[in-house]
Amino acid sequence: MVYRVKNLEKSFGENQVLKKVNFEVEANEKIVIIGPSGGGKSTLLRCLNLLEEPTGGAIYYHDMKLNRRNYKKIQGKIGMVFQSFQLFDNMTVIENITLAPILNKLMPKDQAYREAREYLKQIHLEDKEDVYPSSLSGGQKQRVAIVRTLLMNPEVILFDEPTSALDPEMIEEVLNLIMEVSKKNITMIVVTHELNFAKNFATRVLFVDGGTIVEDGPTQEVFEHPKSERLQQFLNIIK
Repeated sequence: MVYRVKNLEKSFGENQVLKKVNFEVEANEKIVIIGPSGGGKSTLLRCLNLLEEPTGGAIYYHDMKLNRRNYKKIQGKIGMVFQSFQLFDNMTVIENITLAPILNKLMPKDQAYREAREYLKQIHLEDKEDVYPSSLSGGQKQRVAIVRTLLMNPEVILFDEPTSALDPEMIEEVLNLIMEVSKKNITMIVVTHELNFAKNFATRVLFVDGGTIVEDGPTQEVFEHPKSERLQQFLNIIK
């Protein structure tokens, strides 16, 4: 068991965004979280790596209850890919990719650069290692951000709407890379509105609305046989 979430709650002032959320995540699962905007999807994801600190309940990572004091023990094992890329504009592509593993002493600089170049070749950006993010397209930036996460050799990768900031023609190249990453032994949890991608990628789908998990089940079952009226409405609107 990678994650065990028990009665998770998160409030911002008087606004309760997550309400008694419960679920578990097994190793190597590929989970997609769907739901309407403002329903709590991204907040839930950000709680899983303590970017947002829960106001109630508990999150267990391999039976260790996560908190600010012990998170550093497992920080490198949980990667995060943001919708806004989060690249450093004053660093080249290869410097962005290798910064974390070098600073955290996960590997020496020469090894980090060697592995980074291998990844850049795989995503057809080997000629971009010395350029700055400002010269990249949105799709290229997101692929670099994913490679940066992979170089940390994480056990889990969390994706927070990784294509929402992209132009339509750039979405496919990022989704294709995520599909390629899914072949690795990595647990992946993706918040997305790309339902066709979700159907092909996910082994399991969580439908989040109003701060709760309304449905949780195998991908085909959730999409083809929704149990709740709320999920049926959501899928009809998206279609």
